[in-house]
Amino acid sequence: MAVLLGLSYLAVFVNPQYFWPIAFLGLLYPLFLLFNIVFVIVWAIKLKPQVFLSLVMIALGWNFMGRYAQFDISLLKKKEVINEAKTFKVLTFNVRLFDRYNWAKDKETSHEIFQFIQKESPDIICFQEFFTHSKGDLSEKEIVDHLRKTNYHHIKYTLSKTGSSGFGIATFSKFPIAKMGEILFPKTYNLCIFTDLVVHGDTIRIYNNHLQSIRFHKKNYDFIDSLKIRYNQEEIKGVLDITNRLKWAFERRANQAESVAAHVRLSPYPVIVCGDFNDSPVSYTYRTMRQKLNDAFVESGSGFGNTYLGKFPSYRIDYILLDKKFSVFNYRTPKLELSDHYPVLCRMSLK
Repeated sequence: MAVLLGLSYLAVFVNPQYFWPIAFLGLLYPLFLLFNIVFVIVWAIKLKPQVFLSLVMIALGWNFMGRYAQFDISLLKKKEVINEAKTFKVLTFNVRLFDRYNWAKDKETSHEIFQFIQKESPDIICFQEFFTHSKGDLSEKEIVDHLRKTNYHHIKYTLSKTGSSGFGIATFSKFPIAKMGEILFPKTYNLCIFTDLVVHGDTIRIYNNHLQSIRFHKKNYDFIDSLKIRYNQEEIKGVLDITNRLKWAFERRANQAESVAAHVRLSPYPVIVCGDFNDSPVSYTYRTMRQKLNDAFVESGSGFGNTYLGKFPSYRIDYILLDKKFSVFNYRTPKLELSDHYPVLCRMSLK
């Protein structure tokens, strides 16, 4: 377990396109960490020297722990002087098509999403799995009306069905839009859009991302629920199917993250990189996307940072990364079960 924990650290450095098994170990990092903590306790009680093996491995990855859990030490930190008039609130939220297909078994889910947003009143909203229908409450006109406090918007559809439904990604803002653009990924409906906003007299750039999904089918989730490790042909086939889907997604995300990161490096303005990365904090995707940016959760979050409600993986896969020119505070992930992702919010300002 100590060796596996050490190998999991390599997931942030090794591109899955060249050697994908390491990415699986990064995904299992929390499990390996937990085992090693247990071993430290056991060996310490028994006064065995093996305790140092796990201690050393845990120490080597000390910085990774803060990507999963943060403890509130605000009283120990030097407080920055913040000009409240210059702050703004950012929300990133994978809304799962506003529950278009009634996965939540609640016909009011879409209304509850808009009620939540209206109550929080964010200044910038990044939606992933955005959906509109030509008629009804989810028409583009109705959604814009729901979000009238953020009356500037940048919407990009990657799929339309018979001209009546649109699937894509969207950024809404109460600040004027100076420029819009997109980063398209080949052979997928996932993408990134970037939007230049004039905020309190300064121009900033928002990157709204939805990186490659694993694309599990219902049969995959049913298999995970029913797995009993019987080593029969059916279970081996199910495990291989899940493994192949994960491998495919790891490789796709690595390439997409590199494309976005290259674009971010050329930005003429301070950047905020938001969205659903579909990968854990100990991954090549996270390291590539973060580059030299701050992580809002690490800077101002507390507790466990998981943002995904699904069965696999139940980790933090939604992020707000920001230029070091920003101050960030009040990071939150309200535990609302309105999608298969929790919304992620924080306040920030230019220093």
